[in-house]
Amino acid sequence: MSQRWQPLLTALLAILLLVGGVSAATYSTEHEPNNTPAQANALYSGSPMQGTIDPAGDVDYFSTKGYGIGWGIVALLDASASTTGHDAVLTAYAPDGTTVRAQNTGRWQKGPLIAWLRDTGRDDHFLRVSEQGGDGRITPYTLRYYALPLGEQPEQEPNDTPATANTSAITNIGVIGAPAGADCFAFSGKARQKVMVALNADPEDDGGPADFILDLRRRDGSVWASADYGGPGEDEFIDERTLPDDGVYAYCIRAKSGAGPDATYLAGIILDGKYYLPPMTYQVDWTNPRPGGWARVGDEMRYTVTLTYGSPLPFPGPFTVNVYYDPDCQSIVDDAHADFHYSGRFGWQFDEVTPNMAVSKSIVLRAKSACVDTLDLGYGSDYYVTGTRSSGAHYIIGYGGYMPLVLK
Repeated sequence: MSQRWQPLLTALLAILLLVGGVSAATYSTEHEPNNTPAQANALYSGSPMQGTIDPAGDVDYFSTKGYGIGWGIVALLDASASTTGHDAVLTAYAPDGTTVRAQNTGRWQKGPLIAWLRDTGRDDHFLRVSEQGGDGRITPYTLRYYALPLGEQPEQEPNDTPATANTSAITNIGVIGAPAGADCFAFSGKARQKVMVALNADPEDDGGPADFILDLRRRDGSVWASADYGGPGEDEFIDERTLPDDGVYAYCIRAKSGAGPDATYLAGIILDGKYYLPPMTYQVDWTNPRPGGWARVGDEMRYTVTLTYGSPLPFPGPFTVNVYYDPDCQSIVDDAHADFHYSGRFGWQFDEVTPNMAVSKSIVLRAKSACVDTLDLGYGSDYYVTGTRSSGAHYIIGYGGYMPLVLK
């Protein structure tokens, strides 16, 4: 394989690991000893871990990778299948293994919950499973954990009904200031996708006063599922629901008690075990390859790049459409009036994203040297505090202008 091709494969793998939620390994059963942070089992995002608290007094530690302060976790301990007891405790620790960052003994429905807890850095963090009194067993339990970027987009009023809902970011922050108030956030979903909704009732970690109710609503606005398991300052969670149809759904937050200027929350959805991004489709076509699908050094290589936002929901800009190329392989001839250029990337800037918006551009690059690569297409969004990059048109530029490069 060419040396030039290898870095791209490495970069694409890194993107898959972070964006796609792919774990390097899957652990399904805890292994002892794991009674201290130093002995912690590795826990991977989206990979459930089954374990037992046995004998009485046992504790189980798990290590989770820290991605930085822009990321957080949702962790759920399901003790509902236990035949020996259900009084479980889930505790989150800082990288030092001793500083408690969050602890929950309540029930989202099946056990304790920690929602949208922010990473403190890139070092490993820890989760501990234990029994409340230290004198009972839990056999078995299942621990689920998701590592997700946060975003924390502020709500915009009015948004008190699904019809006036804000477009959901990865996570949204807000406040229920009045007893009859509500905040709703809409998202686009596809049939058979699985959605979960989590709410952090005390994002400032200062003792949230509100007892929140969390609703998931169908396309017609009716309540599909509702969560009101915890008390004031306690997180809420709606477990996995399978979307029946393509369309727009919503989640809404209300305050059962404690509404007021300090009744803040952080809420968001997990879709198919990953963080939520708007539905985008990509199309990259190399329109003038030589027979056999290659180019000579010096050829003008013509591409059509199309990015389509497939949702009736608008979301605020700015928004960028990005073309990624290897500057050692190709140089720009016609950038279709691009708004910005960087080494290996150029693109176009938009102030807002309108419903079902499509962007299509015809561009020309010149074959600069013998190589094998792809012309990629992606987008960036401040509203979603992230973006994506999709593999595009694969190309081969030949040696000496005549023979295509043969990979060995």
